[in-house]
Amino acid sequence: MLLLCLCLSFVLSPGLSVGNSPQPEPEEPEEPVPAVCVPTVCYSVQRQHRKFNMARSLCRSGGGDAMTVGSTVAAEAIAVLLRGGEHRPPGREYWIGLQLQHKSCPDDQRLLRGYRWVDGQAGGDYSQWEAASPACGPRCVTVSSGSGDWADRPCNQKADGVLCEYRYPGSCRALRQGNGTATVTVTYSTPFGANSSRLSELPPGTVARVGPWGLLFQCSPDTWSWQPLGHPAPWHCQLENGGCQHRCQEATADGDGGEGEGRRCSCLPGYQLGQDGHSCQAFDRCQAAGCEHQCIVQDGSPYCLCRDGYQLDATGKGCVDVDECQHGPCQQRCVNGPGNFSCECLPGYQLTSDNKCQDINECANKTPCDQKCANTDGSFQCSCEKGYEINPADPTSCVFYCQTNTEFCDPKCVGDDYYCPEGYMLDESTNKCQDFNECASGYCDEECTNTFGSFKCDCKEGFELQEDGVSCESEGSGSSTVEILVTAPPSHPGRAGLSLGVVLGSIFAIAVLTLVLAGLGHHLLAKRSKWKASSAYKLANQDVDLRQVTPAEEHKCQPSEKLSVAT
Repeated sequence: MLLLCLCLSFVLSPGLSVGNSPQPEPEEPEEPVPAVCVPTVCYSVQRQHRKFNMARSLCRSGGGDAMTVGSTVAAEAIAVLLRGGEHRPPGREYWIGLQLQHKSCPDDQRLLRGYRWVDGQAGGDYSQWEAASPACGPRCVTVSSGSGDWADRPCNQKADGVLCEYRYPGSCRALRQGNGTATVTVTYSTPFGANSSRLSELPPGTVARVGPWGLLFQCSPDTWSWQPLGHPAPWHCQLENGGCQHRCQEATADGDGGEGEGRRCSCLPGYQLGQDGHSCQAFDRCQAAGCEHQCIVQDGSPYCLCRDGYQLDATGKGCVDVDECQHGPCQQRCVNGPGNFSCECLPGYQLTSDNKCQDINECANKTPCDQKCANTDGSFQCSCEKGYEINPADPTSCVFYCQTNTEFCDPKCVGDDYYCPEGYMLDESTNKCQDFNECASGYCDEECTNTFGSFKCDCKEGFELQEDGVSCESEGSGSSTVEILVTAPPSHPGRAGLSLGVVLGSIFAIAVLTLVLAGLGHHLLAKRSKWKASSAYKLANQDVDLRQVTPAEEHKCQPSEKLSVAT
C-alpha cells in the first residue's frame, strides 16, 4: 500500500489551541488533531468552522499555510487525515489552499480550471473536481471527508475546518527504543500544535517527552538529531543507546532510572572515549609516534612518511634530504636543494622547459663580432674579411694589416682618405704604406728591434725588461732609484752628487727628446701621413705583428687615387 511505503504517520491526540484563534462553534465538540509527516512536510487538520481567510490564518499561526494538493501523495495524506470515526460523521467539507481570484472566471479546459494554489502555482499533476461551478471569483475550494472530491464555493462561506501543511528542510526520525525491562512511552509535541506517539518523522523544534523517566529531547534544526534538555548522556541505555556513540553499559538492573548511576559509555577497539563521556575518537597514535613529517595509521599501527624530496633516516621517524643530483637528472649541471633540485646550463646554453640545455646562437640577432660570426656548440667564433685579422687583445674585433708582411704594402681607402696598417705610414708620392721605424723614435730604454708593422725592446745583460715592455731595470734591484740613494752609506757624499748629476742629465735628455718628437710630429702632419701608434702593440716584447683597424669616415676617395683593396 502506498501509504505504508511513504511511512505516513497518523496521530489522534488531544487537540491543542493554536495561537489566539477563536474556539470551535458550540455545536461541534472538540476532536483530536491528527497529523501526517514525511521527511520534509507535515499535514494536519484544524476542525473549526471558519471562512477561508480565517481558516487559513490557523495554518499560518503554526508556521504553515493551507494545503496544496499537487500529487496523489498529498491526496492520500488527506484520506488519512479525514478518515471517519464513530464520533465524526462523513461528508464534512474542509478548505484546501486553492482559490479563484477576484474578477476571474473558470476555464474548464485546464486541469485546475484557472484556480491557483496559495503558493502562486497554477499547475499540477492532480485534480479531483466533483462539480464545476461556472461562477466567477472570488471562489475557494473544499474537499469532502467522505469521497475526497473537490467543490468550489464562495470564500466567505464557512467550512467544517481547514487542511494545513508545514514544510521543513529536514526532520528527525523517531527515538530508538531498545530491549529493556521498563515500559517506555514517547509523546511528540510538534511546533504546529499536534501531539502524537506514533509519528515516524518529526519536524525540527519537536519536543519528545519520555516516560517513565521524565526525559526531554528536542529535534535540532542544525544536526537533525535529538538533543537532551537538562540532562547529559549517558541516560538509560534502553533509549537511543543512552546517548553513547558506540556502547552503553548498565552496571545495575534496578530499572528505577536513577540518572547516571551505574551507567557508562564505552568505545570499540581502536577508539577512546571523548571528554564529553559519550563520543568516541580514534586513538591519536601518530602523536606518540614522533614522526618528523607525516604519519598514517594502518591496522592500528602508526607509520612515518616523508614529504617529496626526503627519505626516512635510520630511526624510521626523522627525514633527511635526498640528493637527486646523484641520479643525474640534469643534462649539464645539477644543484641540489632542500627537498628538491634545479638544473643549470654551461655558458653558451639556455635551459628549456624539460630541463634540457639548448645551444644559444650568439650570431642570430646582434652579432658579437666586428665582421664575421660563426656559431659553435656552446660558443661562437669570429673571423675577419680579407685584409684584416683578429685583434690579439680582443678576439671579437678585427684589425687592418699588411698582407705581405714587407716594408711596403697597399693602403686602405676609406671615404676620401687613405689609411695604413698599424706600424705603417703613407708615402703620398707613391700611395704606398711604408713601415715606420719605431726604434728611431727611442721607444725602448736600451735595445730596440724594428719589425714590419711593429717593434720589440730588449735589455742588456744584467738588466730585465719591465712590465711596461720598454723599461729596463737591473736584475734584483729595487723598484726605484730613490730607494737605492736612501740605503747608500753616508760616508760617500760623492756618490750622492753623482746621482744628482745623473738626474739633471736625464731631465735635460727628456726635454731634448720632447723637442725632437714635437718637430717630427709637425713634419709628419705637414706631409699628411696617416698612421697611429698603439701603445698596447708597441710595448709588446714578442716578435709578432699586432695591428688595429682605423675607424672609417663618411667620405669618398678621389677617383684618380682609389686603390683596389679587398674589404
